[in-house]
Amino acid sequence: MPNDIIIIGGGLSGLTAGIALQRKGRRVTIATSGPSTLNTFSGSLELFGYDSEDHPITHPLEAIADLPATHPYSKIGAERVAALAQEAQGILREAGISLKGDATANHWRITPMGVLKPVWLTLDDCLTSDDGCTLPSTQALIINIAGFLDFPIEFIRAGLDQMGVQTTICTLPIKTTQARRSSQYETRATTIARMMDNDETLRAFAEAISAACSNSSNPSEQMILLPAVFGLTNDTALQQLRSMVSHPVYVIATLPPSLLGVRLQTQLRNHFTQLGGTILHDAKVTAGTLRDNKIVSIATGYSETMEAHSYIIATGSFQSHGLVADYRKVAEPIFGLDIDANIKELSSKATGSFFEPQPFMTYGVHTDSILHPFKNGQPVSNLYAIGSLLSGHNTHHQSDGTGVSMLTALAVAEEIDKNIANNDTYSK
Repeated sequence: MPNDIIIIGGGLSGLTAGIALQRKGRRVTIATSGPSTLNTFSGSLELFGYDSEDHPITHPLEAIADLPATHPYSKIGAERVAALAQEAQGILREAGISLKGDATANHWRITPMGVLKPVWLTLDDCLTSDDGCTLPSTQALIINIAGFLDFPIEFIRAGLDQMGVQTTICTLPIKTTQARRSSQYETRATTIARMMDNDETLRAFAEAISAACSNSSNPSEQMILLPAVFGLTNDTALQQLRSMVSHPVYVIATLPPSLLGVRLQTQLRNHFTQLGGTILHDAKVTAGTLRDNKIVSIATGYSETMEAHSYIIATGSFQSHGLVADYRKVAEPIFGLDIDANIKELSSKATGSFFEPQPFMTYGVHTDSILHPFKNGQPVSNLYAIGSLLSGHNTHHQSDGTGVSMLTALAVAEEIDKNIANNDTYSK
């Protein structure tokens, strides 16, 4: 039975599009190779966080209405963003992902570097602030795990101090962790999570937390802040820990690899396959055959060719090699799609500061109003581009990357479903 849609890329945008299309009864295959950028997931999804002057945005839907026509939100229609955001939240709930937040108003999360950032949705377990000023308590005990280097506890402490939170920090050992430190990789978040999924280890850790609380200066008022290292195979590990500790417990995302991202990707993949979708792992798409501005087939390492009615490219930006560059050009490596980029401006407009916006951050695939990418100046009629591959926005400085990923995926899913339904010559 032929595919209705083949999606190239299995990150957040590809999985969102796949789930949306499977919910509509379409036959979808996702071809993916290697880890996605979900491995760097912070615990929060961002819709639109900062304006062009780097000022934090409180009401993202209002700000989105004023974006330029080149921004992906403007292409899918600023008036549709609220409805698509609601649909995205529904998909996440269906996948068993419990989140807090709403598109009408940003809240704030604490990053691993102790910085407050405006966000759209955050996993329930994470520490957040509704107003960017106050937290659930003004007393905090920040606990790290002995040998775990991906939780910069002093940065977190400094950030909380600026919010008026009195903090105490301590490091607790886990015997299993210490016994297994034969390799530098043994204290990654995922490794610790496997240990914490053991009931005996979890109980011993809870007892150590309680002892640390009783030894602190304000034991009755404080919240417990932990690295997000719970729930790799046992979804209730953190809830179990909370039941053993008499203080409120929150987690803060660690530096990559992020256990929160691993869990999110696993839940979305499971939801997609439960709906009947197919994932081809380690299936790197190497080329596509075009005829009359239409994709005829694609080639992967999995098989000679694959064919479908429609195709979605969701390969990401430079970080995931959806875009590649040298000193002469920026390119999309699979189809050779047209790119919105200007190499000459890099020397004239690039800034010397790492933290300032750089021209290349807005580079991406050129698309029309319904996200058909172009090749040689012509739109490819059965191919759609979604997510961070798109040009016209700066994920890092606008904090809109996950929102663009999910909402463009949903908009394209609607368009493809409509086209297939209206195509009388296409056999389901």
